[in-house]
Amino acid sequence: MNTQVLDPPCDDEAVMRVDTRFGVFDTDRRSLVAFPVGLPAFEQCRHFVLMASPSIAPFQCLHAVDGPPASFLVINPRLVFPEYRCKLSPADRERFQVTNDAPLLWLVLVSLKENGEATANLRAPIVINPTRMVGYQVMPHDSLYPMRYPLVSD
Repeated sequence: MNTQVLDPPCDDEAVMRVDTRFGVFDTDRRSLVAFPVGLPAFEQCRHFVLMASPSIAPFQCLHAVDGPPASFLVINPRLVFPEYRCKLSPADRERFQVTNDAPLLWLVLVSLKENGEATANLRAPIVINPTRMVGYQVMPHDSLYPMRYPLVSD
């Protein structure tokens, strides 16, 4: 199903309605995250909304609200691998305009196979600066994490 903005916000409206494969959600337009270069293979998608629902917790959905239809299942990498640690390069820190004490939101993409197998891409996390509402998928050059880390259900 296409993810689309049903009611694009006007400058004086704070709420917009977004249609996703999980239903129709009202979200605050101030929660839009700009991805200046999009995501790999989805470079035309420049604005996303991060949505959570108790029915899919601890996962969240990252939905494009412009460009071609795109919807991604994401999760906090520390929920997958508690020892997960990743540092931004100086160039990435500059791109995010962050200081040492700035909180960042780290997410990893989850892939689901038809057989039900799920993996998380720990190597190339999505990082969002919630202060600036800007995000990028980063690829640390010294990452030791796999692109397909198996998720195991209890």
